[in-house]
Amino acid sequence: MKYFDSHSHYTERKFNRDRHELFVDMQKEGVEYVVDCFGAKEMNLGLSLAKKYDFYYMCINDFSHYGRDDLDIETNEALINKLVEESVVKLRKLCAENKKIVAYGECWMDFRRTEKTPAEIEKAAFWFSKDLEVARKVGLPAVIHSGNADQEAFDVVKKTDMPDYGHGKGILHCYLGPPQMALDYIDMGYLISVTGLVTHRSPRGKNLVEVVKVVPLENMVIETDCPYLTPEPFRDKRNDSSYLRLVVEEIAKIKNISPQEVAEITTFNAKKIFFGKKLLQNC
Repeated sequence: MKYFDSHSHYTERKFNRDRHELFVDMQKEGVEYVVDCFGAKEMNLGLSLAKKYDFYYMCINDFSHYGRDDLDIETNEALINKLVEESVVKLRKLCAENKKIVAYGECWMDFRRTEKTPAEIEKAAFWFSKDLEVARKVGLPAVIHSGNADQEAFDVVKKTDMPDYGHGKGILHCYLGPPQMALDYIDMGYLISVTGLVTHRSPRGKNLVEVVKVVPLENMVIETDCPYLTPEPFRDKRNDSSYLRLVVEEIAKIKNISPQEVAEITTFNAKKIFFGKKLLQNC
């Protein structure tokens, strides 16, 4: 079987020791593509990896952490718009030079470490909308991160006019929201990404099982989010794309279909949104 890891973090230090060996081995185990997600600090490493490895593609973000905590939104509107346009210009140039940049993100809204007050929600929604604005202007599918912000992120996405890239407008990375909301995202043109949490018997894992039950396979992709969210029975180990087979097997069990079907359809879905209609024929 062939697998497409739609979201990973191979530029992280946890992979510095054995990254090359891991890449070689995982391809032998059927990992056909990975999309690695990183920001400005890791850009040089990510670009070099993309040149070295044919199966390695990139989801990049150059805007998400531009002084969010330091800039007052009301008094710095002109500066913020300038930062957005600077990122758009820079990223358009990068995309023209590097055809392996296939997505923008993570587009970020997270309250796991922030108190969810009305003021914080308003601020987070503003910056999240700016992330989506950059994605739209650069012309890349948005990869959305929502941490303890299911309804808040949904409300922003619902108000944002995003283009379709052949098989959706973007991806709900590491989806942890309610099953019905997943269907609502699908209706708006987004794909739902399933992680190794689907194998966990935690509340989050059990919720993800319910999500998998209702989300059509045609609207689903799979990911590791490695080095995090390792599937059972390897939960305490560093995650990598070779463990995708466990995610596929669990989805197949939940939906009472073959792992081969899960692998093929989720790979097709990822190829279509990341590579587009023209490139799909050559993949």
